[in-house]
Amino acid sequence: MNSAYAEKEREFVAGLAEDTGRDLAQWMTAIADSGHTERNDIIDWLRHQGFQFAWASWLERIHHNGGRLIYADDTRSDPRAPNRPRRPADIDEEPPARMRPLIKASQSAKPQTSGDIQTLLTEAKGLRPLAEHILREVGRAVPATEFAATGALVTMSAPKPFAALHPGPKKLRLFANFGLAGSKRSLPAEAVNKNAPPFAEMLVLDDVRSIDEDFRRLIRAAAAR
Repeated sequence: MNSAYAEKEREFVAGLAEDTGRDLAQWMTAIADSGHTERNDIIDWLRHQGFQFAWASWLERIHHNGGRLIYADDTRSDPRAPNRPRRPADIDEEPPARMRPLIKASQSAKPQTSGDIQTLLTEAKGLRPLAEHILREVGRAVPATEFAATGALVTMSAPKPFAALHPGPKKLRLFANFGLAGSKRSLPAEAVNKNAPPFAEMLVLDDVRSIDEDFRRLIRAAAAR
């Protein structure tokens, strides 16, 4: 079983850089720089960076293990290698699957690739994991959504355009027409790089806790208009 867990853990860690913009070493440094030392505080901080609980929990376990993988570098099967201590909670617990962003290539006349979108999301810098999380949640709320990089925006269509994300280093702006559904939460849309906004309203997002059921309700409302 450990060999299967080791392979799953390797896949999870290998995909960190592509999926979040930071590799394992960079996330270990980021956790250390956050100033948090308690397990729950680290997990909560990682969730604010856009990680789901399982991923945040596993990164915390690796950090607690001195930055070493739990299973993928496990040498206990080699009698020549010394055992190293591991806390009981790490034993026989399955690593999470790799994060795979729900981003599809556009089917428009000028197709875009997921790589174009990933390049655009680098503009979000430290908010990039949150931007990735937003796109995943939009894809879950409206499974038919297609994503494309259009100028400075990640546009979302199902099949008509219904929303657009502008990734910035200090805030993420999600533009859409929410109608009455957004009356308590949306703001008048701002210009994007001095250009007219793509939709009349927007959500300003900088906290993973705002990506909740109400957010998904607003996305469904925008897609249905």
